[in-house]
Amino acid sequence: MLELVKIRFDDSNYSWTVIDDHGNPVDEIRDWIVHLEQINLSPNTIQAYARHVARLGTYLHSNSKEITGITVSDYDRFLEWLPYHLSGMADDSSNLAFLSPSLEPAARLGPTVNNQVHLAVKSFYRYLTGREPAFASVAVSNRHQPVDSYKPFLEHINQRRSVRKKDPYLKGDLGSVRKRVTEKRMSPEAVLELIKACSLVRDAFLVTLLYNTGMRIGEALGLRHADVDLADGVIWVIPRSDNENGARAKSKRARAIPVMPYLLEMYEDYITSTEYLAAFESGTEYVFCNVKKGRIGKALSRSYAENLKTYLIKRTGYTFTWHHFRHTHASEAIADGHGLLAVADRLGHASPQTTLDFYNTSLVVKSENYI
Repeated sequence: MLELVKIRFDDSNYSWTVIDDHGNPVDEIRDWIVHLEQINLSPNTIQAYARHVARLGTYLHSNSKEITGITVSDYDRFLEWLPYHLSGMADDSSNLAFLSPSLEPAARLGPTVNNQVHLAVKSFYRYLTGREPAFASVAVSNRHQPVDSYKPFLEHINQRRSVRKKDPYLKGDLGSVRKRVTEKRMSPEAVLELIKACSLVRDAFLVTLLYNTGMRIGEALGLRHADVDLADGVIWVIPRSDNENGARAKSKRARAIPVMPYLLEMYEDYITSTEYLAAFESGTEYVFCNVKKGRIGKALSRSYAENLKTYLIKRTGYTFTWHHFRHTHASEAIADGHGLLAVADRLGHASPQTTLDFYNTSLVVKSENYI
């Protein structure tokens, strides 16, 4: 079994490696992770990619194969095995041949997970194919096949097109697709209930911020006090690679989002509250940080955001994802007369065409109520 483990250098700097049954690092994977860090890939993406490759290595090891000896059929069987593994129906040492015939077929991998696995595997084997011989130690290089040995494998799996997240919105019956997007909008009444259900001012402000700006959850978690311009009434989304929670703005360019005065007033109420006092005294740069538990002032983690979402769903009965606030904000902005260029700029879309394809104005119902 291969296991993904964190390497912590200090409170804010860390990396990942994969170890085998004996606790030894798997050199090929560790070298690849270092490569991903050097090309400035998001820490969260690196963690996800490394976890998928570790699972692939676990599957291959259970079939008495090295991770450097993969074939296309091995990869196909791994994809069949993975849903069983993720659902707990197959342990780390088993493969499909050992599963009981009485077991119901596990659910297929969702498109997001499937694409993520596919991209991780391609990234790993592309790295092994193209890396310089001098990059590996002598002991490691002797175990590798020739540099071009993975080309047939890569050429085959490259034909399996990885679907980008936006593709479902751009193909097929656009009317029905846009209707599905519109259905992801949240009503102002629902948003208000979510805000009321928050037990901390910080969490209520997070919900309000997402609803009023259309920011991605990762962008919000990376928000720093220096990004809030009270004088000009804007909040800046700044791409950074050094956020201690691994949060990363998707776009590589900074953008300013004009906001309503009451949102800035809520921000001021939050940072001057008794709840935030200990975090303030810690000197934290982060708007959304630990205020009650853990290291006070540490940037809020993505796992906390997911736990908060689950908590709010249970408290209110409204099912949502953090991305629903982005759909809602864009739809209401278009309904209120803002042009596509302005909305695309607020959302950080590379092109207003993306905004148009996502949010068709003919399906948007005007909302008079902003929280």
